[in-house]
Amino acid sequence: TIAAREWLSAFRTPLGWLLLAATQIILTWILLQVLDGFTGLEPPERTAGLNLELTHNVFGSAAVLLMLTVPLLAARTLSGERRDGAWQLLSAAPLTLAEILLGKFAALAALSLLLCLIPLGLCLTLLGAAPIDPGLMFAATLGLWLAGLLFCAVGLFAASISSQPAAATVIAYGLLMLISIINRADHLAAEQLSLLDWLSWNQHLFWFLAGVVRVSDLVYFVLMSLLFLALAHRRLDNLRLG
Repeated sequence: TIAAREWLSAFRTPLGWLLLAATQIILTWILLQVLDGFTGLEPPERTAGLNLELTHNVFGSAAVLLMLTVPLLAARTLSGERRDGAWQLLSAAPLTLAEILLGKFAALAALSLLLCLIPLGLCLTLLGAAPIDPGLMFAATLGLWLAGLLFCAVGLFAASISSQPAAATVIAYGLLMLISIINRADHLAAEQLSLLDWLSWNQHLFWFLAGVVRVSDLVYFVLMSLLFLALAHRRLDNLRLG
Protein backbone atom coordinates (compact mmCIF):
# COMPACT_ATOMS: atom_id res chain seq x y z
CA THR A 1 0.00 0.00 0.00
CA ILE A 2 2.79 2.41 0.88
CA ALA A 3 4.69 1.58 -2.29
CA ALA A 4 1.61 2.18 -4.45
CA ARG A 5 0.92 5.46 -2.65
CA GLU A 6 4.48 6.69 -3.18
CA TRP A 7 4.45 5.57 -6.82
CA LEU A 8 1.25 7.44 -7.61
CA SER A 9 2.29 10.57 -5.72
CA ALA A 10 5.44 10.82 -7.88
CA PHE A 11 3.24 11.32 -10.96
CA ARG A 12 0.62 13.58 -9.37
CA THR A 13 3.16 16.39 -9.62
CA PRO A 14 5.24 17.44 -12.65
CA LEU A 15 8.44 16.14 -11.04
CA GLY A 16 8.11 12.52 -12.15
CA TRP A 17 7.08 13.43 -15.69
CA LEU A 18 9.87 16.01 -16.02
CA LEU A 19 12.48 13.48 -14.90
CA LEU A 20 11.28 10.94 -17.45
CA ALA A 21 11.15 13.50 -20.25
CA ALA A 22 14.56 14.98 -19.43
CA THR A 23 16.13 11.51 -19.20
CA GLN A 24 14.75 10.48 -22.57
CA ILE A 25 15.84 13.69 -24.29
CA ILE A 26 19.40 13.54 -22.91
CA LEU A 27 19.88 9.84 -23.64
CA THR A 28 18.43 10.18 -27.13
CA TRP A 29 20.94 12.93 -27.89
CA ILE A 30 23.80 10.74 -26.58
CA LEU A 31 22.56 7.81 -28.66
CA LEU A 32 22.57 9.94 -31.80
CA GLN A 33 26.09 11.14 -31.01
CA VAL A 34 27.31 7.54 -30.73
CA LEU A 35 25.63 6.56 -34.00
CA ASP A 36 27.12 9.59 -35.73
CA GLY A 37 30.60 8.38 -34.78
CA PHE A 38 29.99 5.08 -36.60
CA THR A 39 28.58 6.60 -39.76
CA GLY A 40 30.58 5.61 -42.84
CA LEU A 41 32.51 2.78 -41.20
CA GLU A 42 32.71 -0.68 -42.71
CA PRO A 43 30.29 -3.30 -41.30
CA PRO A 44 33.00 -5.27 -39.41
CA GLU A 45 34.21 -2.09 -37.71
CA ARG A 46 30.66 -1.11 -36.74
CA THR A 47 29.94 -4.55 -35.30
CA ALA A 48 33.12 -4.64 -33.23
CA GLY A 49 32.59 -1.43 -31.29
CA LEU A 50 29.01 -0.24 -31.61
CA ASN A 51 27.51 -2.33 -28.81
CA LEU A 52 30.18 -1.41 -26.27
CA GLU A 53 30.02 2.24 -27.25
CA LEU A 54 26.26 2.19 -26.71
CA THR A 55 26.47 0.55 -23.28
CA HIS A 56 29.34 2.69 -22.03
CA ASN A 57 27.93 5.98 -23.31
CA VAL A 58 24.15 5.58 -23.13
CA PHE A 59 23.92 3.35 -20.06
CA GLY A 60 26.88 5.05 -18.39
CA SER A 61 25.21 8.44 -18.82
CA ALA A 62 21.96 6.93 -17.54
CA ALA A 63 23.80 5.88 -14.36
CA VAL A 64 24.92 9.46 -13.81
CA LEU A 65 21.36 10.70 -14.36
CA LEU A 66 20.07 8.12 -11.88
CA MET A 67 22.62 9.27 -9.32
CA LEU A 68 21.35 12.84 -9.75
CA THR A 69 17.60 12.14 -9.76
CA VAL A 70 17.08 9.32 -7.23
CA PRO A 71 18.24 11.39 -4.19
CA LEU A 72 15.72 14.07 -5.19
CA LEU A 73 12.92 11.51 -5.17
CA ALA A 74 14.10 9.97 -1.90
CA ALA A 75 14.29 13.37 -0.21
CA ARG A 76 10.81 14.16 -1.41
CA THR A 77 9.31 10.94 -0.11
CA LEU A 78 10.92 10.94 3.35
CA SER A 79 12.44 14.30 4.25
CA GLY A 80 9.39 16.09 2.91
CA GLU A 81 7.10 14.02 5.14
CA ARG A 82 9.30 14.65 8.18
CA ARG A 83 9.31 18.38 7.48
CA ASP A 84 5.54 18.61 6.94
CA GLY A 85 4.65 16.43 9.94
CA ALA A 86 3.17 13.59 7.88
CA TRP A 87 5.87 11.21 9.09
CA GLN A 88 4.51 11.29 12.66
CA LEU A 89 1.11 10.16 11.40
CA LEU A 90 2.64 7.43 9.23
CA SER A 91 4.90 6.13 11.98
CA ALA A 92 1.87 5.94 14.31
CA ALA A 93 0.09 3.57 11.89
CA PRO A 94 -0.11 -0.16 12.80
CA LEU A 95 2.98 -0.89 10.72
CA THR A 96 6.53 -1.69 11.63
CA LEU A 97 9.23 0.78 10.74
CA ALA A 98 10.79 -1.82 8.44
CA GLU A 99 7.52 -2.17 6.50
CA ILE A 100 7.27 1.59 6.02
CA LEU A 101 10.88 1.87 4.91
CA LEU A 102 10.65 -1.10 2.54
CA GLY A 103 7.44 0.31 1.05
CA LYS A 104 9.18 3.56 0.23
CA PHE A 105 12.21 1.68 -1.09
CA ALA A 106 9.99 -0.48 -3.33
CA ALA A 107 8.38 2.64 -4.82
CA LEU A 108 11.78 4.21 -5.51
CA ALA A 109 13.01 0.91 -6.99
CA ALA A 110 10.03 0.84 -9.37
CA LEU A 111 10.68 4.44 -10.43
CA SER A 112 14.35 3.61 -10.98
CA LEU A 113 13.39 0.62 -13.11
CA LEU A 114 11.23 2.88 -15.26
CA LEU A 115 14.20 5.19 -15.81
CA CYS A 116 16.46 2.19 -16.54
CA LEU A 117 14.13 0.95 -19.27
CA ILE A 118 14.57 4.18 -21.25
CA PRO A 119 18.16 3.46 -22.45
CA LEU A 120 17.20 -0.17 -23.11
CA GLY A 121 14.27 0.89 -25.25
CA LEU A 122 16.36 3.42 -27.16
CA CYS A 123 19.05 0.84 -27.98
CA LEU A 124 16.56 -1.84 -28.95
CA THR A 125 15.00 0.52 -31.51
CA LEU A 126 18.15 -0.14 -33.56
CA LEU A 127 17.35 -3.84 -33.94
CA GLY A 128 17.22 -4.71 -37.63
CA ALA A 129 19.06 -1.53 -38.59
CA ALA A 130 22.32 -2.17 -36.71
CA PRO A 131 24.15 -5.24 -35.28
CA ILE A 132 22.74 -4.84 -31.77
CA ASP A 133 23.46 -7.48 -29.11
CA PRO A 134 20.26 -7.74 -26.98
CA GLY A 135 22.01 -9.86 -24.33
CA LEU A 136 24.57 -7.14 -23.73
CA MET A 137 21.82 -4.53 -23.46
CA PHE A 138 19.86 -6.59 -20.92
CA ALA A 139 23.00 -7.16 -18.84
CA ALA A 140 23.69 -3.41 -18.87
CA THR A 141 20.08 -2.74 -17.83
CA LEU A 142 20.38 -5.17 -14.91
CA GLY A 143 23.56 -3.49 -13.71
CA LEU A 144 22.03 -0.05 -14.13
CA TRP A 145 18.99 -1.02 -12.05
CA LEU A 146 21.14 -2.56 -9.31
CA ALA A 147 23.10 0.69 -9.16
CA GLY A 148 19.76 2.51 -8.98
CA LEU A 149 18.76 0.37 -5.98
CA LEU A 150 21.96 1.41 -4.23
CA PHE A 151 21.18 5.05 -4.98
CA CYS A 152 17.67 4.56 -3.53
CA ALA A 153 19.07 3.13 -0.30
CA VAL A 154 21.64 5.93 0.02
CA GLY A 155 18.93 8.52 -0.67
CA LEU A 156 16.67 7.11 2.04
CA PHE A 157 19.53 7.05 4.53
CA ALA A 158 20.36 10.68 3.75
CA ALA A 159 16.67 11.58 4.07
CA SER A 160 16.60 9.95 7.51
CA ILE A 161 19.43 12.24 8.63
CA SER A 162 17.80 15.57 7.73
CA SER A 163 14.18 16.69 7.62
CA GLN A 164 15.05 19.30 4.98
CA PRO A 165 14.85 17.87 1.43
CA ALA A 166 17.59 20.15 0.12
CA ALA A 167 20.01 19.16 2.89
CA ALA A 168 19.13 15.47 2.48
CA THR A 169 19.83 15.69 -1.25
CA VAL A 170 23.23 17.28 -0.64
CA ILE A 171 24.11 14.57 1.92
CA ALA A 172 23.11 11.85 -0.54
CA TYR A 173 25.20 13.43 -3.29
CA GLY A 174 28.16 13.58 -0.93
CA LEU A 175 27.85 9.91 0.02
CA LEU A 176 27.44 8.81 -3.58
CA MET A 177 30.41 10.87 -4.70
CA LEU A 178 32.47 9.33 -1.91
CA ILE A 179 31.76 5.75 -2.97
CA SER A 180 32.24 6.78 -6.59
CA ILE A 181 35.79 8.04 -6.20
CA ILE A 182 36.96 6.10 -3.14
CA ASN A 183 38.89 3.73 -5.40
CA ARG A 184 41.13 6.64 -6.44
CA ALA A 185 43.03 6.09 -3.20
CA ASP A 186 44.35 2.86 -4.68
CA HIS A 187 46.42 4.88 -7.15
CA LEU A 188 47.98 6.87 -4.32
CA ALA A 189 48.89 4.07 -1.95
CA ALA A 190 49.95 0.44 -1.79
CA GLU A 191 48.04 -2.53 -3.11
CA GLN A 192 46.79 -3.31 0.42
CA LEU A 193 44.00 -0.76 -0.19
CA SER A 194 42.32 -2.90 -2.83
CA LEU A 195 39.23 -2.99 -0.57
CA LEU A 196 38.61 0.63 -1.54
CA ASP A 197 38.43 -0.42 -5.17
CA TRP A 198 35.78 -3.00 -4.25
CA LEU A 199 33.71 -0.36 -2.45
CA SER A 200 33.37 1.79 -5.58
CA TRP A 201 30.02 1.11 -7.27
CA ASN A 202 31.16 2.18 -10.74
CA GLN A 203 33.82 -0.54 -10.77
CA HIS A 204 31.07 -3.14 -10.44
CA LEU A 205 28.77 -1.46 -12.95
CA PHE A 206 31.57 -1.56 -15.52
CA TRP A 207 31.35 -5.35 -15.80
CA PHE A 208 27.62 -5.23 -16.46
CA LEU A 209 28.21 -2.65 -19.20
CA ALA A 210 30.69 -5.08 -20.73
CA GLY A 211 28.03 -7.83 -20.72
CA VAL A 212 29.59 -9.78 -17.84
CA VAL A 213 27.23 -10.66 -14.97
CA ARG A 214 29.38 -11.72 -12.01
CA VAL A 215 28.11 -13.04 -8.69
CA SER A 216 30.53 -10.77 -6.81
CA ASP A 217 29.00 -7.70 -8.43
CA LEU A 218 25.46 -8.86 -7.63
CA VAL A 219 26.49 -9.47 -4.02
CA TYR A 220 28.08 -6.02 -3.81
CA PHE A 221 24.95 -4.13 -4.85
CA VAL A 222 22.69 -6.24 -2.62
CA LEU A 223 24.93 -5.91 0.45
CA MET A 224 25.53 -2.18 0.03
CA SER A 225 21.81 -1.51 -0.48
CA LEU A 226 20.96 -3.53 2.64
CA LEU A 227 23.65 -1.69 4.60
CA PHE A 228 22.24 1.76 3.86
CA LEU A 229 18.67 0.57 4.44
CA ALA A 230 19.76 -0.79 7.83
CA LEU A 231 21.41 2.54 8.65
CA ALA A 232 18.24 4.40 7.65
CA HIS A 233 16.15 2.05 9.82
CA ARG A 234 18.45 2.62 12.80
CA ARG A 235 18.33 6.38 12.35
CA LEU A 236 14.52 6.50 12.10
CA ASP A 237 14.16 4.14 15.04
CA ASN A 238 16.34 6.42 17.15
CA LEU A 239 14.20 9.40 16.14
CA ARG A 240 11.01 7.59 17.11
CA LEU A 241 12.44 6.56 20.48
CA GLY A 242 13.72 10.07 21.06
